[in-house]
Amino acid sequence: MTMPMPMSLMDLIVLLAGVFAVVFLAAWIVSPRLRVWIERPKYRFLADVQSYDQRQEKARE
Repeated sequence: MTMPMPMSLMDLIVLLAGVFAVVFLAAWIVSPRLRVWIERPKYRFLADVQSYDQRQEKARE
């Protein structure tokens, strides 16, 4: 029977990244306020693009 290999630093980093991802996903699912906070930049960007497009259309007229 062979001895199990000790966990390397790279294994620990990958494990912690996975744990953080699962915790973050669970928090995102459970908390509507967190979802709004996370998605706010997306909607701000979309509004900026829309206003830019409208200004471009007005400049062409």
